[in-house]
This record gives sequence, C-alpha cells and structure tokens, in this order.
Amino acid sequence: MNEKILVVDDEESILKGINLNLGRTFNLTTANSPEEAFAKVKEHGPFAVVVSDMRMPGMDGATMMRQIKQNQPDTVCILLTGHADFEFGGSEALQSGQLFKILSKPCPPDSLKATIQSALASRGQGSTEEEKPPDFVL
Repeated sequence: MNEKILVVDDEESILKGINLNLGRTFNLTTANSPEEAFAKVKEHGPFAVVVSDMRMPGMDGATMMRQIKQNQPDTVCILLTGHADFEFGGSEALQSGQLFKILSKPCPPDSLKATIQSALASRGQGSTEEEKPPDFVL
C-alpha cells in the first residue's frame, strides 16, 4: 500500500517520533504548520489521509482539514488533540463527517497506526459507479 499520508504538527519532536515509529509502514510526509501542509498538498497532490494536531499557531487543525477536504473530498482526516480541545470544534467536525476519528495526545504509535490503517480501508467505501452492481443483478 503506497497511499500518501500527511502528518501536521507544530512540534518537531512529535513529527520525528511519528516518522520514526510509522515511517517504514506508511508513505509519510510531514509539515510543521497548516501553511506548510497546504504547500505540500499543492506540491505532492492529494493525500489519502491527513493526521493533524488540533492546536497550532495561526490556524487550528480542524479548520485546516476542512479546507483540505473542500478541495480533496476523498481525503480522510484524523485529529490529534488534548481532551479540552474536543469541546472547541472537534466533536462538531466529527459529527459532520469532516473527521474520521479524533485521537487523544499523546497517542501511542500502535493506536495511530491502527487508526491510519482503518482510515485507508474506509476509503473507497463510498458509492462509486465501479462499485455498484450492474443493473441486471438483483
């Protein structure tokens, strides 16, 4: 599986840790700000999954993901957040279908890996012409 994953966090140590733990499993690209994330999306094309921290300077992760999904509706979004952040837009984004999942920070690498794998598996489960049975099948 070679689908691209974008990880966004303003803490360099978090990005390094995720890359160290999951870089061999997934095709990871990292960005340390929403602005850098937008540049990476523009430069590298659509990402299958975007994992982002909620609290970052300038723009929060939920707002950034909403903007990415406007242009890339098939991108699956996972938000990493502290418990208090969930009250400030996280639950609303989850209920609206903008987010696949919200994970608490710090997130164990195994949990993040399993969530990314689930997110990748969920892609393509929408109804497209190729997935519909032919009209003559009952």
